[in-house]
Amino acid sequence: MATVTQPVSFTVVNLEPGDSKGFVRVDARFNNSEKIYNYYRKAGVDEYGTFVIIDGCKILFDSEYNVISINREYDTKGVYRKSTKSITKEGGAGTRKRRMPEASSEESESDWAEADITEERRGRRRRRRREVPQIPDGDDVNTEPEVVEEPVESTDTVEVEEEVAVEEPAREEVPAIPKKIRHERYEDIKDCLECDIPVYLYGPAGSGKNHTFEQIARENGWNFYYTNSVQQEYKLTGFIDAGGRYHETEFYKACTDEEECMFFLDELDASIPEVLVLLNAAIANGYFEFPTGRVSFDHVHFCAAGNTAGSGADDMYTGRMVIDQATLDRFAFIDYSYSRPIELKITGGNTELVEFIHDLRDTAEKKGVRATFSYRCMMMVKKLEEKGMSTDKIMKYAILKGLDKDTINSLRLYGSNKYYVALRNLQM
Repeated sequence: MATVTQPVSFTVVNLEPGDSKGFVRVDARFNNSEKIYNYYRKAGVDEYGTFVIIDGCKILFDSEYNVISINREYDTKGVYRKSTKSITKEGGAGTRKRRMPEASSEESESDWAEADITEERRGRRRRRRREVPQIPDGDDVNTEPEVVEEPVESTDTVEVEEEVAVEEPAREEVPAIPKKIRHERYEDIKDCLECDIPVYLYGPAGSGKNHTFEQIARENGWNFYYTNSVQQEYKLTGFIDAGGRYHETEFYKACTDEEECMFFLDELDASIPEVLVLLNAAIANGYFEFPTGRVSFDHVHFCAAGNTAGSGADDMYTGRMVIDQATLDRFAFIDYSYSRPIELKITGGNTELVEFIHDLRDTAEKKGVRATFSYRCMMMVKKLEEKGMSTDKIMKYAILKGLDKDTINSLRLYGSNKYYVALRNLQM
């Protein structure tokens, strides 16, 4: 498979629904050009959500037409132009006569390019409005082909009518490459750890803090060691029993590992401050006194996670402690909440469920309701729906999870999809 080398060469200025059902209008600016080009395209839906393809790039957007991400799906090659003023309608509906001036040296090769898909790659030929250059043999494409249209300047817009039905190839003929969906804070966290700066992530339960640390360790080839909240000193130091045998801890294994590694302390804000002082000394000094002797290290990347910013218990997390200022000073503090792209992935692109859960979270917070609507909640809903359970039962078992009647009645939401309806059914 050929390597995709072209970058994303445009930014989306505006995205909105089109006049026809299932179509969207996209205003794009290429390579910081002052000109804005308009596209009118049919949207698609896959496991990650709703998208549209422009210049070989997949634009993922939510139900409110906010852009979530732009990723190149395949390289493009074709004709490009400086102006569209020579395009005129001619003949029947949807046909256009084009005069294509030579591109100036000021424009890059990737500007305004659109690709054809070769017959060899698809196994069948698609009907097109016009001929465009083919991708040379050896290139590969990892997305669905689209009808090619030139970008149109907003000062001289040309409406493009759909005049032929295009036979779509079977999806299994070109399997989509799974995309890695990462949290918006992923690169910041990774940068800190690679600079040997300890990181503390704080945010709601079930937001994927542990998973992100594991991802970074795996990506960097670091061994990963994990310990939950520390309530006794021996959970860090280990101990020698009556028989003279030393009982190792995950912390000891990390410090004595011969390879670069990560030591992760989960629920830092549920650990007792006296024990954390020991961890502070290890981070500051680069060595630690274990019952078996001193161990020096310079290969351990320290990280931790919790639900609070170290200020102690609140209405949601009543078992949390105030973190000592010396401990706080050792870590870079990064707030870490739920991520919409991750939610869309784990729900299989269920925008109705994601919209409902966001609305429910906001309302619960405003009402002071102690409840968590996390990724786990969404995954439960997805599994139960695949099993065929009714939405009313799913709402009760997987989302509201034992909230009393008065609390449920206080959650007044005004959407119209099936999850809103199921909530109102339980409020009757």
